Amino acid sequence: MPAIKMVNIGLASIRLQNVQLREDLLLDEVQLDGSGIHLEAPERADDTGRARAEATKFRVAISEPNLNRFVEANLPADAPVRNLRVALFTGKAQVKGNLVKSVMSLPFSLEATLQIENGVRVKLDCKASSVGGIGLPAAAVDLIEKYLNEKLALDLREAPIAVWLEELRCEPGRLTAIGKARIVWPPEALPATPIPPFSARELPEKEENIASSASSLS
Repeated sequence: MPAIKMVNIGLASIRLQNVQLREDLLLDEVQLDGSGIHLEAPERADDTGRARAEATKFRVAISEPNLNRFVEANLPADAPVRNLRVALFTGKAQVKGNLVKSVMSLPFSLEATLQIENGVRVKLDCKASSVGGIGLPAAAVDLIEKYLNEKLALDLREAPIAVWLEELRCEPGRLTAIGKARIVWPPEALPATPIPPFSARELPEKEENIASSASSLS
């Protein structure tokens, strides 16, 4: 019987729990629903084979404790914002910590929402605030917001696969991200500027030609 060299799968659904992406990032749940899956067997002993999922919907959930572990691991010890803790509520997050300036350390509280930029970047948008029970000046809010986004913003352009975020759901004690991905394994290099909903290399050939023609006319 000849060896099977490739497998095509119409639909597949996978549910994963406690997925350790990095030492500082543990996802509580990952749900993948894929279609158009193509698997190729290794051609050599040192080959890992190839896999491609044309359209994969994902739902990723992270709990408040694991989110705070990620925050703690990614803020430097000498950061002007310290003792940072994030509490998750319906539709918003509360960020508490200490603003350190010279020898002073002032407690603050920010109300924030999570925003998606161009489907590939997540950042905080801080709205209301206080420090020691007194309203914090807008300049100080902007300073804290800018620093947190520099250190904690999630940029999916660096991901090994093409990912497009569609929705972020903030719920009591839990943050859920929903979107789509095009999985290629081994990973291929992604261009610096992605084109919605995926990068230029992910567009069908006809669409690539249209995009190239439009670029040459501009």
